[in-house]
Amino acid sequence: MLLLTGALTSKPYAFTSRPWELRSVQSIDVLDGIGSNIRLDFKESEVLRVLPRRNLEINENWISDKIRFFYDGLKRQRLTSPYVKIDGELKAEKWKKVISKFSSLLKVYSFEYGPSSIGLLGSSSLDLESLYSIRSLSSHFGFSFLGIDKNFKIDIDNSKNYKFQNRISDFEKTDFCLFVGTNPRFEASSLNLRFRKIFRRGATSFASIGGNYAPTFPINFLSLTSKTLVAITQGKHPICKSLAKAKKPTIIYGSKLLERSDQAGLCSLLKVISASYFNVFSRNLTLNLLHTTSNSVGAFELGIKSFTKSDLSKIKVLYTIGLENSDFLEKSFKKARIPAVVRQSSHGDQVTKNACIILPSYTFVEKTGIFYNTEGRPQKTQRALVGPNLSRDDWKILRILFSALEKQSSYNTKSQLITEISKILPSAFFVNMWFTNTPNTVFNFGSIQVERIYNSSFKLFIEDFYMTSILCLSSKIMAKASELLRSYMNNYKFLNWISVKI
Repeated sequence: MLLLTGALTSKPYAFTSRPWELRSVQSIDVLDGIGSNIRLDFKESEVLRVLPRRNLEINENWISDKIRFFYDGLKRQRLTSPYVKIDGELKAEKWKKVISKFSSLLKVYSFEYGPSSIGLLGSSSLDLESLYSIRSLSSHFGFSFLGIDKNFKIDIDNSKNYKFQNRISDFEKTDFCLFVGTNPRFEASSLNLRFRKIFRRGATSFASIGGNYAPTFPINFLSLTSKTLVAITQGKHPICKSLAKAKKPTIIYGSKLLERSDQAGLCSLLKVISASYFNVFSRNLTLNLLHTTSNSVGAFELGIKSFTKSDLSKIKVLYTIGLENSDFLEKSFKKARIPAVVRQSSHGDQVTKNACIILPSYTFVEKTGIFYNTEGRPQKTQRALVGPNLSRDDWKILRILFSALEKQSSYNTKSQLITEISKILPSAFFVNMWFTNTPNTVFNFGSIQVERIYNSSFKLFIEDFYMTSILCLSSKIMAKASELLRSYMNNYKFLNWISVKI
């Protein structure tokens, strides 16, 4: 079949430039937990195209529409200058004055209420270097490190509790997969494509507990609540027959489960299923936690805990770095009366106006950084552009703050910082390498205890695929895509629209 010239050209890129005018860098997708490999094509100071980069271990040759078309959000609602609130209004100031005011604020509250009254909160989408810099600042001055912006109730002493036990490419060998509280189509598009591919080969079946969504391959939806999970644990559910026949089964559960008050009981049920399967058949049933953010695993590898609301009781100054989820801020700090909030971010949103000091930072396109995907594989973003105006790299802002507080940091350059990180996390040096886990030792840490489990429906982490980060919220293209998706979902013809012919 013949196609008209330009018929396969994406609309946002059409008529913007010639291919030979573009420069390219290799990077990764930081809008989900998989870390698909991408190529950024840019001209002068603007990204004009995002294309997939071949990596058979992760995304093969595919990327999601979200990372492909998000890039117009890089230039909208950007914070381009530091701000200080004076008489109730935010006014742009120079870096020197803002850092001086910020350091004075920290010294005053530290003297009056103690260093622990100053709380630092990082983002699970920050690069590893910035997360380590926050941790270093906290330990040097005695500040309270509140962790990352997730309410996960999780034991991070054992790495098997917070990352995949399989490589992504290993899922092609599975013959039975149970999804628990997750929608792989929204939460991990590249992984979802692998599942569709292995289904089309045949001899693979899928089942799901929690969340009735529109899949791209047949899934047996068992129920919406934990009642079914209990029945599987007891061996009373019909799906146990499929599980018994499987040679290489796997369970993938969503990170939203870890935010529930009964997460300990749910995780115990999953461990019981895995242990029972191994005891009966002498084969491994792997448990895989699917993250939706780009560096949750990296934070846990550094020993950084999740956020808990109880830590806010004594906080007088809250310093947030790279937080992208404004809903998280509004829900978590609605009742907490914190006198001073300092915001460090690349973009402005509805909660930025509440900050007394604003520090502009880079996006992942404007810096080189290490990210650990959901399988625990370290990968690197590469700098393509220079940040706008007075914005700076996150770790550099934190290093300047060290000096302003009259203390010398142990690193001055990026290479020194990475060397320091590698002392506690050697895998940071081995980019794009996966480090194996041994599933048989999964129960060596602690015992399985009887916990309370609630019979409430599992909630999916992502409800709007196109509105998951501050970059997407700032994008006109993503706003149009989100509007179109919601118009279909609120239409009675939605079920016809999502049906897929296999």
